Amino acid sequence: MKNIRKIALYMMLGFAVLGGLFIGGTSLSDPGGLRGILWTGAWLFPMVIGSWLAWRRPRIAFPLLLMWSMGILGLLIWQAIAPDWWRTVINSNGPIITIAIFALSVPLTIYGYQRRTRFVSLILIGMPVLSALAASNTSDNDHAPIFHGGSGMAIGLPVFTAGVLYLIASFVDKRDDISDEK
Repeated sequence: MKNIRKIALYMMLGFAVLGGLFIGGTSLSDPGGLRGILWTGAWLFPMVIGSWLAWRRPRIAFPLLLMWSMGILGLLIWQAIAPDWWRTVINSNGPIITIAIFALSVPLTIYGYQRRTRFVSLILIGMPVLSALAASNTSDNDHAPIFHGGSGMAIGLPVFTAGVLYLIASFVDKRDDISDEK
């Protein structure tokens, strides 16, 4: 159903703008200066380039998005295995994996609008769920779980919702892939 796909796509594009402004503003104010600009560029440029590739060059975008997803999966496994080390990384640098999920979710949503919707929906659903599971092992009883849990929830909920909407749309349309990728 095109309307469900449009709702998911527009929701994620709006989320990308609002979330991008918030994350960029936080990065530019907290570390500030050149470091803040570099942190912002580290997620903004891949997100913009991935979104453009997902829309205009899907054959190139699909393997890149899969590699990016597997990289995030590797980081989540690493976070689950070494929670103490990741606690220090998160406390000193911020929620790196959560921002990587944010940056990946927009190109995935753009790609999944017309192509491999069911497959993309499973990735969009799986990333926040696995992030929450890995972060549950990382939290301690101080101020860190509020910040990390809040940012994880703020990023994970729209990504999860877009994944659920795409999953519903893929079953309602009774199609999953389009063979005319350019």
